Amino acid sequence: MPIEIKDLIKKYEVTKEKKSEYNKAYYEKNKDRLAEKWKNDPQRKEKLREYYKNNRDRILERAKRWNTKNKEARKLIIERSKKKNVKEYWNITNK
Repeated sequence: MPIEIKDLIKKYEVTKEKKSEYNKAYYEKNKDRLAEKWKNDPQRKEKLREYYKNNRDRILERAKRWNTKNKEARKLIIERSKKKNVKEYWNITNK
């Protein structure tokens, strides 16, 4: 019984969905370690800077689409930022 190449390819073929699931599981398992590693990686920061510089218009367009599609979520974000930046008018200091 010789093994055919087609059968081997089917057996070890990884679909995009499976790969995505594997990546999600790996990230969830190692989330803290990866976040710390990425935060302190100057090479990655430089790549991201370049990416944002080159794709500024596309990113802004995506944000506009998200804002129009998710109006309620956008309102919540705005309200939270307003509450965060509100300064108290009456500061009581004990002297």
